[in-house]
Amino acid sequence: MEKRIMVDMSATLIHHGHIRLLQKAAECGTVVVGLTRDDEIFAIKGYQPELSFNHRKEVLESIKYVSEVVSTPWLIDEKILEKYQIDLLVHGDDNSNLIADAKVKVFSRTQGVSSTDIRQKAQRAITQINNQKLMLTPGPAVVLHENLEYLKPIFGRGDEEFTLMAESVTNWIKKLSGQDELVMQQGSSTLALELAAHSFVQGNVLLISTGYYSDRLEILLPKCCNVTICKYENIENIDGHFDWVLCAYTETSTAFKVDLKMIKDKVDKVGAKLYVDATGSIGLEENHHLADVMAFSSCKGLFGLTGASFIAHKKNLTPKFSEYFYFNMETQKNKMVTGPYHAIASLYGVMKTHAILRERVIKSKEKVLQKWGNLTRDNKNQPLLCTYIEGKVTSLDNNIVLYSPRSELSGSVICHFGEIHSDDVKIDTRIEIIAC
Repeated sequence: MEKRIMVDMSATLIHHGHIRLLQKAAECGTVVVGLTRDDEIFAIKGYQPELSFNHRKEVLESIKYVSEVVSTPWLIDEKILEKYQIDLLVHGDDNSNLIADAKVKVFSRTQGVSSTDIRQKAQRAITQINNQKLMLTPGPAVVLHENLEYLKPIFGRGDEEFTLMAESVTNWIKKLSGQDELVMQQGSSTLALELAAHSFVQGNVLLISTGYYSDRLEILLPKCCNVTICKYENIENIDGHFDWVLCAYTETSTAFKVDLKMIKDKVDKVGAKLYVDATGSIGLEENHHLADVMAFSSCKGLFGLTGASFIAHKKNLTPKFSEYFYFNMETQKNKMVTGPYHAIASLYGVMKTHAILRERVIKSKEKVLQKWGNLTRDNKNQPLLCTYIEGKVTSLDNNIVLYSPRSELSGSVICHFGEIHSDDVKIDTRIEIIAC
């Protein structure tokens, strides 16, 4: 009489590793699958299986190597073997069943596949499907698999897991920014820019104008500041003494990048400190260490979800006293209000692939310049985030969102975050540009 062989499994997501194990078991005798019940899977693994017990049973019964499927708990013991008259238990090399070695035959697991791997690939596939809409906007332009990988219940105090995440993200951003101190808060970069301005900036201020985002810094300043506005091209004509110089490193509204080293030279000459709006440059451009204070958000060159904003500064600067509670750097620094927990979790997922994502931004820009470089300005002041085109951008399919800059332009601005979820950058085949 042929031996009865039990293979115990959950088979929540059936894959070729399961099939190979069943095939090996069938070579030993008649295969009886001991299929884990739904309640046992939930009790041990903490989730309801994707397929119910009856559906998993139906799938397994259709496999030619399987003769019978029976209901079993998570762990198999001698009583289960006796109940179903089993001669031998077959399992992968992660066996933890309470069976004597003489009644167990272990086979090595199939490498490169598991239910956990398949779930992660499924999540990645879902994000790729959702990202088929091409966003030519500054961000967030995609939702990455990495953004979702660590999303879970987390809290800012007493949660060791989040504490480790936040420390890792903080150290990473400090390194990117070249700054000593970092304060995070829930909100947009505008909140961080205004809070930083009210915490540090005072006296005579030189504001370097390059477009909408640089110019709006004036309204974010304390009312007591004495502001001088200078066009970027006229900065060499400025002299005298200033306490602060303000600029937007990447001016998204005009697709223009300032020469931060040149600005820093001017800052030193006029005896000032440098405040930088790094919203469009952090994670993409170099030399952020030249700033004394900078502010930015989570959803552009850091490639995270919206919701987190940051103030980074040199350690020799002390924030001014604030009579407000929420609008106060000390309040944010000491975690006295709800912070951007899930945005931080999204950045924790991005850190390990940030260099790859940045290369995809560069690849997108290169494709645009290769095809329409004759319609744009020279590369001297080209930011990585976006490209100015002296022409009108039109979409070649119905799943594209164009960017409408806040500055008045004769041409168009294209941003390069829309395809960072894939190595296959197709921006040059999905849009057309008509020269002005």
